[in-house]
Amino acid sequence: MDLYTIAFSNLKRRKVKALLVALGLIIGVASVVALLSIVEAMRLELGDRLDEFGANIVILPQAEGTQLTYGGVHTVDVSYNTESLTEDDLPKIDTIPERKSINIIQPKLVGAVEAGDKPALLVGGDISQEATLKPWFSLAEYAGAPEEPVPDLAFWELPEDGVLLGSATARALEKSAGDTILLNDKQFMVYGVFNQTGGQEDGLIFTALPTAQRLLGRPGQLSMIEIAAYCNFCPVEEAVAQLSDVLPNARVTALRQAALIREETIDRFYSFGLILSSVILFVTVLTVLVTTLTSVNDRTREIGIFRAIGFRSSHVAAIVVLEAVLISFLAGAVGYIAGLALARLFGPFLAGMQVTIDWNSQTLAMSVLLSAALAAVSSLYPAVKAARLDPAEALRFF
Repeated sequence: MDLYTIAFSNLKRRKVKALLVALGLIIGVASVVALLSIVEAMRLELGDRLDEFGANIVILPQAEGTQLTYGGVHTVDVSYNTESLTEDDLPKIDTIPERKSINIIQPKLVGAVEAGDKPALLVGGDISQEATLKPWFSLAEYAGAPEEPVPDLAFWELPEDGVLLGSATARALEKSAGDTILLNDKQFMVYGVFNQTGGQEDGLIFTALPTAQRLLGRPGQLSMIEIAAYCNFCPVEEAVAQLSDVLPNARVTALRQAALIREETIDRFYSFGLILSSVILFVTVLTVLVTTLTSVNDRTREIGIFRAIGFRSSHVAAIVVLEAVLISFLAGAVGYIAGLALARLFGPFLAGMQVTIDWNSQTLAMSVLLSAALAAVSSLYPAVKAARLDPAEALRFF
């Protein structure tokens, strides 16, 4: 009779003890799987959400001269540019190896215009891209019919003869949605007024990029290109370096503040998950150790018989460890399924957001290996104690 057969027979004869060991492992594995699955889903979901909070790479012309401020960066008046940024530069972005990391590309032209008799800042771009980059953009006023719903800017195209006004600009120019406005002596319709954001956007006039290029007399030219390229595991610094290589006429800047805040938030979630998982695993090890040690104490005379008929100390220790490891394989699989179910059930509540938790065969395999490792570590001391029992002393329990 080999050691595996003996270990398996012992498990069948001591079902309650085996069940207690299995239960301890299942609880430990399920807790870790559930917790880490939720944390990982939160990392992915939080990454996706933070990706929406604006551009984190800005491309500007290599330039010197008077600076205008927009979007947290300095743009430069065209008359002082030593290099230019044009629409011909946009296809070059598609050639970089990290193009797959780039989510949104928003070319813009920024310039000063005369709005009636007052100076104003005009920004030309794609309103749908702008609204995707800055989801807080919404319209307080819209020039459509009363029964017509206010458009979702992320899926709307601004007509070339139209403009959108920031809240501060609308107040200063005394304009509302549906009014007309003169920009550099050309008439445009105000299709909407943005809700107040508290940022620099409140003081701008937004129009389509081709319209801004015609109005400012700068066909094909750009003042900046905003890029949202920080997806969950995107190497922003590599993307910046590659963009700098293909755009030698431009200055590529990573807005690291957004990236660092994102990384710090995710790392806190992950660190919390690791610490709590370590505590759970420690408790699991203690539970399995105590249960296995109790089983060894109850089997003192059985161990004495094994030693008396020629089993070595290593054989006795191996039987104790094998019993725990055999239980662990089933416990690991059951623990993974239970942990996945718990994560799907409580994940949205604990995370405070909608999270997606999918079946993962690699996590299943890791759960089984984790369960086996916990069982082996937990049974080491009971196994050593069983191996050190004196056969003569053990047989006194008959």
